[in-house]
Amino acid sequence: MKKKLFLLISLLLLLGMMASSVALGSDYIGNSNSGKFHYASYRWVQKMSENHKLYFESRDEAIDAGYVPCKVCRP
Repeated sequence: MKKKLFLLISLLLLLGMMASSVALGSDYIGNSNSGKFHYASYRWVQKMSENHKLYFESRDEAIDAGYVPCKVCRP
């Protein structure tokens, strides 16, 4: 029972984080540590430190800022 409740809460938190990315209007998130950018919905973006996230509205904006696309999510 506790495990199911934990999984449900975790899922709700994840959905909330994804919704907040969409609400910001950012389709792409850059990582200032790696110099790469990802789709806002990419699963590892939620694990990224807020201090290292940069929000971009377009792919071109991320590239113009010197970021390279992630080779996994391929934005």
